[in-house]
Amino acid sequence: MGIVKFKSKAAGDIVMFKTNADQIFKIIGIDSSERGVIEPQDLAHAHAQLVAAINTERMAKAENPIDEDELDDEEKIALKNHVSLEQRAYTFLKMLEEAQKKNVDVHWGF
Repeated sequence: MGIVKFKSKAAGDIVMFKTNADQIFKIIGIDSSERGVIEPQDLAHAHAQLVAAINTERMAKAENPIDEDELDDEEKIALKNHVSLEQRAYTFLKMLEEAQKKNVDVHWGF
């Protein structure tokens, strides 16, 4: 399992598992690659796409609540250990916001 390192002059570095980074790339409409950049003019779109995906996940969870009484022990453990997209992408989302404010790129793969 590889890792991806995100860098920006606007924020501290972020290290993420490649599978999680690939999920974010797919959401924001960027081809997954060893190296890349989100330029300042593309930051707002990337941010909006990620926020929309987070909100979609939130709404799906709210519309389909899980009755823990119906789950077996393994399912309860899996539910307890689940990491939402919002949790997983939080620091990257904040990096995008800071990069927008400062009008700088976000790079990855260095």
